[in-house]
Amino acid sequence: MTGPEASKPKLDCREVLEEVYLYLDEECSEVRRNVIRDHLEECSPCLAEYGIEQEVRVIVHRCCSQEKAPDEVKERLRQKLSAVEQVSELFSEAAERDR
Repeated sequence: MTGPEASKPKLDCREVLEEVYLYLDEECSEVRRNVIRDHLEECSPCLAEYGIEQEVRVIVHRCCSQEKAPDEVKERLRQKLSAVEQVSELFSEAAERDR
């Protein structure tokens, strides 16, 4: 591979998910944000995880501002958190197999 693509650092899914909060909070360098964003654009499981993390942030913000989440939002959050646990287990299993 030549050109700009060859010089771009690649992250694996574990690295991206470990840094997703830094990405969400804009607490990493612009270069790192670009690398993480590129990975999220190409990786459906990580993108799904990132989307869930964004929703959690929104709900936590609402809770901290004295607002109560409607019951249907709470149920959606429970379902998504369950999905996160399942994806996390799959990543863990895959990592174990790769060792």
